[in-house]
Amino acid sequence: MSLEVNIEKKLDGFTLRAAFSAGNTPTALLGASGCGKSMTLRCIAGIVRPDEGRIVLDGRVLFDSAQGIDLPPQQRNVGLLFQNYALFPNMTVAQNICVVPKLLKYDKARCDEIVQEMLQLVHMEQSANKYPSELSGGQQQRIGVLRALAASPPIVLMDEPFSALDPLTRESLQDEVKNLQQKLNK
Repeated sequence: MSLEVNIEKKLDGFTLRAAFSAGNTPTALLGASGCGKSMTLRCIAGIVRPDEGRIVLDGRVLFDSAQGIDLPPQQRNVGLLFQNYALFPNMTVAQNICVVPKLLKYDKARCDEIVQEMLQLVHMEQSANKYPSELSGGQQQRIGVLRALAASPPIVLMDEPFSALDPLTRESLQDEVKNLQQKLNK
């Protein structure tokens, strides 16, 4: 996996300039609150359009202002885990996982298979028909991670996914995500 980002985005009070490349190892964006880390992730995922620049994932141009290329999020195949997990409260765990555009093309039986496979990875097989309000914060986090991973994207962007968790749960989930990454990359 390779990611090349060189973008600019004018924001209220400053211009975000992000230029970096990443390879097959976990990469972190560090900076003060409000400096543009989340905005950079949203630009890579295609949720926000940069004003100019270029984003390339595995040799595939996702955005290039000079060439007029701006693939919509559903065509980028980028997993994104929001800071607040962004689970739909009116949908079950299974529906939250299968809401990924790529999976919506599958029939219900195949989606159910994928959901069960994903839930087995985090030992939550019995939770498929539960709603987010019936889950703990750590369980909601796991479902957010599974949704980001469900379509097997080449890259998963995580926007401070552990910041709202207590230290013990945070450490446990960081280990789980690391183990999931190793399992899925084999």
